[in-house]
Amino acid sequence: MLWTLIRKEMLANVTSLRFVLTLLLVMVAFIISGFVFVGRHKQEIEDFSDTFNRNLSGLEEASNNLSRVPNQTQTIRRQPKITQLCCEGFEKSMPNTFRMTGFSIQNPEIVSRANFLFPRFADIDWAFIISLILSFVAFLITFDSLSAERERGTLRMVMSNSVPRDKLILGKYVSGMLTLMIPLLVGLLLNLIIVGFSGLSFTTAGQWMRILAFVGISIIYLSTFVLTGILISSRSARSASSIVVLLFAWVIIVMIIPSAGRIVAERFVKVPTRSEVERQIRDAGREIWENSSRYGERAGSWSSGDPNYGNPPARARLFNAIVDSRNRINEGYINSMAEQVSLGRNVTRFSPTVMYQCASEAIVGTGVARFRKLYNDLKRYKETLKDFVMSVDKSDPDSFHLWAEGRQHRVLLSQRPVDHNAIPRFEEIDKPVSSALRGAVWDIGALVLLNLLLFMGVNISFLRSDVK
Repeated sequence: MLWTLIRKEMLANVTSLRFVLTLLLVMVAFIISGFVFVGRHKQEIEDFSDTFNRNLSGLEEASNNLSRVPNQTQTIRRQPKITQLCCEGFEKSMPNTFRMTGFSIQNPEIVSRANFLFPRFADIDWAFIISLILSFVAFLITFDSLSAERERGTLRMVMSNSVPRDKLILGKYVSGMLTLMIPLLVGLLLNLIIVGFSGLSFTTAGQWMRILAFVGISIIYLSTFVLTGILISSRSARSASSIVVLLFAWVIIVMIIPSAGRIVAERFVKVPTRSEVERQIRDAGREIWENSSRYGERAGSWSSGDPNYGNPPARARLFNAIVDSRNRINEGYINSMAEQVSLGRNVTRFSPTVMYQCASEAIVGTGVARFRKLYNDLKRYKETLKDFVMSVDKSDPDSFHLWAEGRQHRVLLSQRPVDHNAIPRFEEIDKPVSSALRGAVWDIGALVLLNLLLFMGVNISFLRSDVK
């Protein structure tokens, strides 16, 4: 009986005009997404390779003198990921480049070839299509699932044939989900074909596992809209009333709530401007310099031509204090931005769209979580580079063995050459898939729980409703 109901509902769905139009719309969206991603991804790979090669050339040149290695400015660019086609996580609007030395990390920047005169479009990735278009389609498919039959009187006829209400609801739900899966899977297949024929490919099992996990989360997310549509339809006497309520709910869930997080976060978490940060850095450095005697006798005296003049250890402590204050202020600035985003996400996390976005970014490894991980990886690399330089410096008896920033203070370290192949390189490494899933477990669990509650609500609502 159940499969008979499912086949009947499926046939009615796939032969409707709204399904045909939905299929065409989703196919076009996924095709556009594929071509946009391929062009942008190839450009990002080229820019990343150029930046990486410039870093190698700079380190090779600096290897002629060990003291130059930590002072060499490196440009670290965010590494392109092919899995970004699933969920870009608004990365094109986020900083993609850091400049750093062995002493400090400068504020992040957005470096792009894009024409700034053209406005930025929304992310046309899988998550955008699913969260915006297919969620709306889920309501279009289910808004009249029960209300239309109640209007026509067919619901009373079905129930008079001793059809259990729970099986009727289950049949409506399964048929709605299967109807949604057709445009979703067709669109995904077209997108992957475009990406594959462009020369890009998924080279590891981990990448495929992330895609499968993303598709699984997408199905759970769409399920919430199917169940919501059936729930509202079960409580509505007319289909017109049902679609109005669902449209209102869609705007609130998908558009307003996710956008409201930024308003709340900006009100309660203040982020200083870049000019304020620069002023704080200058004031802190001036205060340290004016009290240089705290770091030792003649800490502020130095002659680059005569390293024995002054007090090199005190001078090193002075400049390290200045660098530490600058790093603390910059890190506080970045942390305040991350806290603002986290607050905005947390206060709107009751929306399934926000849960879905957060879970998708965690699994694919994009967005704010990736930015924070990249920054922490840079801090670890900075310490790794320092440990390497100081370990090599120990073998030179003519060195002061003192770590301090500044080209004029290179005499504090060894002047000997070093093998450039031995110098540590920065490499961005993805989290394992298991770790990514753990990062998304709360959002996935919340979506599953929401589905269970909605399913219970649909059954209770329909059991108590009048089929006439």
